[in-house]
Amino acid sequence: MAGFSDRDNGRERRGARPDREAQREERRREAVRHTGLMKAAFGKETDEAIEAARIYEEGEGRRLLWGAEAAAAAKEAAAMAEADADGAQVGNEEAREEAVAAEEMAEAAAAEAADVPADNGPAAVPAATETVTKVVTSFAPEALYRDGEGKTMIVDPGAFTRPGGAYEDGAFGPEQILCSESNLYPVLCAHKRDFYDKNRDYRRGSLFTDRALYVPEVLFSREGDTRRADVLVIAEPIRAYALDNHRSERECDKALADRIETIFRIAAANNVQTLIMGAFGCGRNGYPSAQVIELIRAWIGEHPGAVLRVVFAVPRMHVDAFRAAFGSVEEEKPAAVEEVVERDEEADDDWRAVELPEGITLR
Repeated sequence: MAGFSDRDNGRERRGARPDREAQREERRREAVRHTGLMKAAFGKETDEAIEAARIYEEGEGRRLLWGAEAAAAAKEAAAMAEADADGAQVGNEEAREEAVAAEEMAEAAAAEAADVPADNGPAAVPAATETVTKVVTSFAPEALYRDGEGKTMIVDPGAFTRPGGAYEDGAFGPEQILCSESNLYPVLCAHKRDFYDKNRDYRRGSLFTDRALYVPEVLFSREGDTRRADVLVIAEPIRAYALDNHRSERECDKALADRIETIFRIAAANNVQTLIMGAFGCGRNGYPSAQVIELIRAWIGEHPGAVLRVVFAVPRMHVDAFRAAFGSVEEEKPAAVEEVVERDEEADDDWRAVELPEGITLR
């Protein structure tokens, strides 16, 4: 009887496999369809995002400054330039010009940090003194439509060496969801050589590095309603694999801390008002949610207002921990779609009217 039962269960498992394969094949077809649509409808915007994307090399993001920090650094640079100019020969006009330029930069940075308008311009907005946090259980694109206020940046915990992970092969995860609702995937593919291929030298036993790709103005589309958000592509360290690859606990902890520091400093330096991120490093990556939460909470506590709002779009398995640290889960309502009362006569922004490539249709 036991043998019969095992064989029967085996047939059930084999019978279930085509369903999973069929779902993956459907996602493959949808990825091809969506990528073709994005290229046809948003070709100009995609090219602009490709051109504007920036690579932050390893460690660069952690050194970024903003506000008062930037002002202090600029002032120090001006003092050094002035000293160099004073020590130069009397006829060295180039050194003098560099000192003057550095001093002007320091004054501008100091005025910005102190919220003093330069050149008697309009009054600056007072700097925020706190960061507002919110926890939701929706995916990041849904959080963008519901909670993205002002300049918004979404954290893409992306694959380190392959654009979009296995998006075109039907994979399903946070990065693939972002690709499926935006023009992000063609942008990532365009940076395969300068970002992903070079990352192959920095895998470090699955801890990877904080080398990141910052893509501004990624266009998200949902039922004709388009939104824009910057996307930061940065790999999660995989603690579970790293330990198997003989990396130490200390190395694992440092990799996570560096990654969190990089995310928030890049957001602050780029004047991001709303940061949307998931349970970065948790789950299958092997980091306890308490460790991730403590790093984020400590950074926000040390830099209040550096980022105005942080929205945590986390799976339900982590929501209780994030809710305890960053506030209760608010009731999620459908995202409002702005009604356009007047349209441009040329209607050149109506992507639904774009002639699509052969084989690509809208559903």
